[in-house]
Amino acid sequence: MIPGLERYTKINDGNAIAKFQIVRRILAERPEDGDIDELWKYHSELKSEFKRLLEEKGDDTDFLNTKPADYSFLDLKIDLLKEMLKECCFCERRCGVNRYKELGFCKCGVKSYYSSEFLHFGEEPELVPSHTIFFNRCTFACVFCQNYDIVYCDDYEVHPEELAKVIDIRFESGSKNVNFVGGNPDQHAHTILETLKHVESNIPVVWNSNMYHSEELAEIIEDVVDVWLGDFKYGNDECARKYSKVKNYWKVVTRNFLRAKDNGELIIRHLVMPNHLVCCTEPIIKWVAENLGKETRFNLMFQYYPTFRAFDYPEISRRLDEFEIRKAIEIAEKYGLTNLV
Repeated sequence: MIPGLERYTKINDGNAIAKFQIVRRILAERPEDGDIDELWKYHSELKSEFKRLLEEKGDDTDFLNTKPADYSFLDLKIDLLKEMLKECCFCERRCGVNRYKELGFCKCGVKSYYSSEFLHFGEEPELVPSHTIFFNRCTFACVFCQNYDIVYCDDYEVHPEELAKVIDIRFESGSKNVNFVGGNPDQHAHTILETLKHVESNIPVVWNSNMYHSEELAEIIEDVVDVWLGDFKYGNDECARKYSKVKNYWKVVTRNFLRAKDNGELIIRHLVMPNHLVCCTEPIIKWVAENLGKETRFNLMFQYYPTFRAFDYPEISRRLDEFEIRKAIEIAEKYGLTNLV
């Protein structure tokens, strides 16, 4: 069993319940007016009930025999997210646009689109085979984006009930999890939760994110996420602004990783970039070891290659050299990370 992923393993072994399946079974009352402040208040009340049930019934798979509620805590979450779309704050860009009428920075409205879904055998070993669903668009604008073909277009519109059936079919075919990725999943949270409403399988949910989501979004989605598969890109705000056009990166992402640790299990990915060992790789590894624990599952990734607009930035316009790879491993050893992929 991989340290830090004990509950995920229990779900895979049929000895625990995926969190969203508990959320589906918590009875809620449909709000009459949909006032967002009232929705938040009611959400807070039901969140306490969810935490109690997770503690009491989380390992009792007989609870899955309980019929999902006609209107559940999950439905309330969906309604709340749909209200938030009117003044969007899903991510910390906080565009505040009404996504029913216009597009924010991420170029997303209300409808969600995905580019592909398949059983992925190239993820971390404990996730394989992973049912990855690649959503279009992103809240970042990375100049070295390796998925720019996904980020800058809309492919297939998501129909939640249809996608839920696909998730169930992939589960029957051997998927160990449903892995929401992109692009980025955060800006599609309303669609993803509406999809989970129709999923029958007891399958762990993996949220593969840039971890730049807002605290409001975390408050809603953390009750359905079993494993946070988070990118930790930069060790400082300057690099984040330069290469991904984001502000306050370090404060936001470290806050979200700390919260994720308390509300699920965690795998961290760090893509090592040329000429960024001192400014990014070392600060990230040091912070993870000191704040999340040396046993944190950590994927030190060396597959960077220059693409998209990376050639406009000479310092990242090449692959890593052997010295940089060795040095990154030495940094991980220096700070005592013991659970490297």
